[in-house]
Amino acid sequence: MITGAAGGIGRGIGEAFAQEGADLLLNYRSNRDACQQFAEELRQQYGVKTVCIPGDIGKEEEVVRLYDEAEAAMGGVDILINNAGKVYSTPLLEVTMEEWEDCLSSNLTGQFLMSREYARRAIPNGIRGSIVNIISKAAVFSVTPGKVSYVSNKAGEIGLTHMLAVELIEHGIRVNGILPGHVMGRRLKEEQRLHPERFQARIAKSPLKRCGEPWEIGAMIAFLTSDQCGLAVGTIVDATGGLLLGY
Repeated sequence: MITGAAGGIGRGIGEAFAQEGADLLLNYRSNRDACQQFAEELRQQYGVKTVCIPGDIGKEEEVVRLYDEAEAAMGGVDILINNAGKVYSTPLLEVTMEEWEDCLSSNLTGQFLMSREYARRAIPNGIRGSIVNIISKAAVFSVTPGKVSYVSNKAGEIGLTHMLAVELIEHGIRVNGILPGHVMGRRLKEEQRLHPERFQARIAKSPLKRCGEPWEIGAMIAFLTSDQCGLAVGTIVDATGGLLLGY
């Protein structure tokens, strides 16, 4: 199960797992056409089963329904990738409670609800699976103004990842997190097109002198969930391309 699977990092994750022959439950909130097109591409290229399931992961009743549909379609979920999230850029004095609560719902609360429902269904069925939370470099270090809602949520996701790992490892469920840096998703592609100077300044600050690609994040996540990475429990992987070296 991949949340927020319709674009960007979600696509990279889906491609990485499809290459390994995994059947995929692709969650989306509003991009129905994009999700269905992606699902069809994966079916044709890799021969895997793909099912698109709509749902707002920040709402408890929708999360329950999402898992009900997942069980009906594929019998259940072995691996959960909490990728969905929302970014706001608003100066502190202008942040409204509506924005704060929507950001919380889309990020930290969404990861909590998806993980709790996963555990409630996996444990009774003896599923020794894996959860990976997509967090952000911003959870550890950010000097970008206007990100108070987003950064607060991402920092909370590190704590959530640690505590999920503590409580679920006794049931054979490994929980880890990953910190992407600048990844060429929709937002950065738009910045590159509309604000090339800003984009180049971003690149100049990276030790790699480039942005990451969605498939690179997907490959790391596929490894984290594999048997070859069985010692990773509560690990927060730095996949920023060196952006945290100066912290």
